[in-house]
Amino acid sequence: MNKVARRIAMTMGTVALLLAAAVLLLESAWFRGWLADQASTQLGREVTIGDHAIDWGLPLTLRLDEVEVANAPWADDPMARLDELTVTLDVGALLQRRIELERVGVRRPQLLLLRREDGSTNIDDLVDEEPTEEQGIPLWPETFVVDRGRLVYRDAGRDIEFDVAFETPGESGDELSLDVRGEGQVQDDPVQFQGRLHLELEERRGVVEAFQGQIGDSHLEGRLALDLGRDTPWLAAELEADALDLDRWGLLEAREGEATSPQDEPRQEWDRRAARVLEALTAYEADLDLTLGRLHYAGQTLHDLAVSATLEDGRLSIARLQAMQQLDEETPRSLDVQGWLEVEEQRLLADLQARLERIDLTAALAPFGLGQLGTLDGELNTRVVDGGLLFENTALDYRAPHWGLALSFSADTRTEGVEGQRVHLVGEGSYEQEPFAFDLLIGPLLDLTDSETPYPVSGELASGDTRLWIDGSAVQPFVLEAVEGRVRLEGPSPAELTELTGIALPELPPYRVSGYLRYRDDLLNIDDLEGGFGDSDVAGDVRMRFGDRPKLWSTLESQRLEADDLLPLFGMSPGTGPDETESAEQQQWEAEERRTGKLFPDREWNLEALRNTDIVLDYEAADVQAEHVPFEDLTLALELEQGVMTVDPLQVGLGGGRVRAAWVMDARQAGLEGDLQLALDQVNLSALLDEAGLPEVARDTLGVIGGRGGLRYHGRSMHEVMAGLDGELELAMSQGWLDIIAAELLPLNVANALVAALTGEDQVQLECTYVRFVANDGLADLENFFMATEIAHFEGAGAINLATERMDMAFQGHNLDPTLFTGNSPVELKGTLRDPEVNVITEELMARGALSLLGAIVAPPLAILPWVDPGGGEQVGMGCERALSAFEE
Repeated sequence: MNKVARRIAMTMGTVALLLAAAVLLLESAWFRGWLADQASTQLGREVTIGDHAIDWGLPLTLRLDEVEVANAPWADDPMARLDELTVTLDVGALLQRRIELERVGVRRPQLLLLRREDGSTNIDDLVDEEPTEEQGIPLWPETFVVDRGRLVYRDAGRDIEFDVAFETPGESGDELSLDVRGEGQVQDDPVQFQGRLHLELEERRGVVEAFQGQIGDSHLEGRLALDLGRDTPWLAAELEADALDLDRWGLLEAREGEATSPQDEPRQEWDRRAARVLEALTAYEADLDLTLGRLHYAGQTLHDLAVSATLEDGRLSIARLQAMQQLDEETPRSLDVQGWLEVEEQRLLADLQARLERIDLTAALAPFGLGQLGTLDGELNTRVVDGGLLFENTALDYRAPHWGLALSFSADTRTEGVEGQRVHLVGEGSYEQEPFAFDLLIGPLLDLTDSETPYPVSGELASGDTRLWIDGSAVQPFVLEAVEGRVRLEGPSPAELTELTGIALPELPPYRVSGYLRYRDDLLNIDDLEGGFGDSDVAGDVRMRFGDRPKLWSTLESQRLEADDLLPLFGMSPGTGPDETESAEQQQWEAEERRTGKLFPDREWNLEALRNTDIVLDYEAADVQAEHVPFEDLTLALELEQGVMTVDPLQVGLGGGRVRAAWVMDARQAGLEGDLQLALDQVNLSALLDEAGLPEVARDTLGVIGGRGGLRYHGRSMHEVMAGLDGELELAMSQGWLDIIAAELLPLNVANALVAALTGEDQVQLECTYVRFVANDGLADLENFFMATEIAHFEGAGAINLATERMDMAFQGHNLDPTLFTGNSPVELKGTLRDPEVNVITEELMARGALSLLGAIVAPPLAILPWVDPGGGEQVGMGCERALSAFEE
């Protein structure tokens, strides 16, 4: 053998020895340990290999037996275990220093996935980071075979457990195809499913076809696709199910409010809360086509639900959302929605069109924690911008029985002539069964349950003939949680607002007031109030507290008060005429009073309102005007508490003097019960006449009047009160002059006849006057009437029946000097209080037996009225000294 041949033989021998050594090394336990170490480094978990072998040839196959991958430190069993793993390599590519996998086979793989109650899993450390350059990217084989695989998933937090069997249907090529069958439970619901899964691991996407499953009694079938290889994961679902219960999975739960306490963080706007519910959508893209027979969520059920929607770039576009809402045993309610929603900077944006048939918003929006909202019916076209709802061509019926509210309205967004964007609401409705209409411009509707966020409100609300104009801001407009701004209110009578406000407001003539209103936490303030009622003006401040027991505080004043404007307080009509202000109802009162001839109507008062309202009122009137009664001013302090009203003091200026009263009224019984104490001090007759616009009469009239009285009453109307009146009234005047023209003061067409008959002179000097009425159960007796002048003494007797409103009284003068039918003709006053008659009794009348006309209520009839006066009138009657002493007692 030559030298070259020897070198070739030596080289070949060396190569053979090296190959033999390599084979021995690759089949050795050292190589098996080296493979396990490399795999452990790649996974970050300990990997063990029970045995291995190499099938030398073309191609080259490596077989690993009894392979295990350790679990997370807190788990006991291995995370993965497989009986056999075979990897077939392309030798040609290997000689070119490239690794190409021709085939990978796995026999009996077993995977265990775990999720603890805190949300952590046993694969968190395997998927949290992208593979490093040292770890590399796993190679994908040309074919892949899985034989009798098993996956077990346990979720302790959601009480979910699955046991899934999978294997390849033959050999998979470019993608891994697996037939999947599984069973388990979701909470207390058993689960079964099957389908074919196609995975492209290198592209990180997969599809489930021919999927069929059952969750509890719910059957589900369709197709699912998931692509995790995109920048944003993508999901496609075409599913049909007879029923799905999201409540059992805790995905959407009804919430009454925020989970955090107010001191932990401020209350969030409603759209931010909605955005938080939907923010998970921003991490996915999706195409959804779902059909569900029943969907249970947040304690309610939707029937025949059909959804066709796409999710892209964080926007959920709804091509179709149809459902029937079923509540208890009621008839189903339909919902049809199109539009889109998205979250931008943690706020909700939306553009939705909906057709609603009595949809219960409380149930439908329960996951958002908005509380009770009521029902909607009609066409809705709305946009959500910066937390506000804007409307276009919207017409809805809204019902909120828990608020006592019903609305029917149209809504559109207006931008012209306003600052920013405003919603124009026009419609009608009712609140606590009281109807009203409205025409309002408001800001974009915000959270209807948010008690903190105001927005602008301007426009008009009308209830019957009552109208309210407002220019301000409001919170929760449907329930008036808070309102602030300038207001103007007018109507036929404040009493018409009693049912609406729950506060006993007074019956008055038509009113008109304005002021600055602030309402919050059931407390309403009206500052700088000014306006009037009837023909009177009024100004001041008003405060009202609403609730189980409403209360009103008010400080008011009038520069001018028409006394008859207060008559409606007593159920009586105010003065009517071309220059008077009265409501249509009060005009009807007047017509009824004229028709019946009654001065005291039997119109019943609203005692229930008096029992349920507390009132504190301070009132002053600088100038009081009254026909025939020249009042000067008025001051009163009123307090109504628990159905008992106290007025103390009540003071009225009259003729330079004062009329003082203390008044108590108890409305807790079936009818009013109370008493009134009166005192007249230093009422100057001359000043009184002058204030009445009779300066010529006042110039020839002197005298100071005093009086006192006490009245007790009960009843449900002015008629009942007067028909049962008890008490007494005394008036007295010492010295003075009386001009017969003073008769003009009396509201009697024949008053001159009365005075002329009693005096017989144009002007006489008064020495004293004393009058005493005593009322017993509605019968007011003129117990004493005595007037002493320089020419005669006068007496009177008779009674007024306040129940029938009829009077029968007689007066007789007795001259001091002998006189025959001169200046002392008997006079009778009779008829009704509304239309009294004065008759001078002559000899002709006496011949007809006119004395009997005084009636049975006068006793003895005209016994004190002799026809022929022989003089000596100074001996007639009680005399001034006795009269004045009787008054002083």
